[in-house]
Amino acid sequence: MDIKESSASLAEGFGQRIAALRLLNAQSLEDVASRAGLTKSYLSKLERGVSQPSIATVLKLAKAFGVPSGRLLGDSGAPTDIVVVKKGERIPFSRTAGRAGYVYEAIAAHGADKRMTPFIMRPPLASSERLDLVTHAGEELVFVISGRLELIFKDRRFVLEAGDSVYFAAALPHRSRSLGRTRAEALVVVSAPQSPADAGVPEPEPGPAPLRRRKAPSARTP
Repeated sequence: MDIKESSASLAEGFGQRIAALRLLNAQSLEDVASRAGLTKSYLSKLERGVSQPSIATVLKLAKAFGVPSGRLLGDSGAPTDIVVVKKGERIPFSRTAGRAGYVYEAIAAHGADKRMTPFIMRPPLASSERLDLVTHAGEELVFVISGRLELIFKDRRFVLEAGDSVYFAAALPHRSRSLGRTRAEALVVVSAPQSPADAGVPEPEPGPAPLRRRKAPSARTP
């Protein structure tokens, strides 16, 4: 099975899982889309397998359903604290819509209750069409396995070689590209949001201020 076929299969399986979870919880498309910060039309495309899920979308939907991200990516549900993934068992996926040229492969997708989402990334060559900077919740670690990679932020950029790494807040607009004639390969680990603000969930409104007791007047001595 080639990458294109695997990606289509992943999208279809992902769609079936989120549709099943939504029906199990008796929720409408509007309900889930609103909780996850997605549009109803995009969620419908995900359920039908027309669109591939992105890392940010997986994290948002996992938060909305209250389940580990691995369950949405195909977690069998079997409890395990050790997950071994062979090179040929990585799951191809699309990280964000419209990011043509990037190749992503999920690893440890079957791990239960993960607080991190690891995957392999092969960014497009420097000669490829310019891509927009992206942001998402959580924090991100990029470790270059092979080749040379340029990581671009809004106000700075870094050239990384095999063995180099960078750790940053994923809310910073960023993108990457391969330098040279061959694609670079990097291990990327994205953390799940740790607070309602990071996850795009509004903070609870503060309740009414506690009533202050009026101090009783002190007795006066005649």
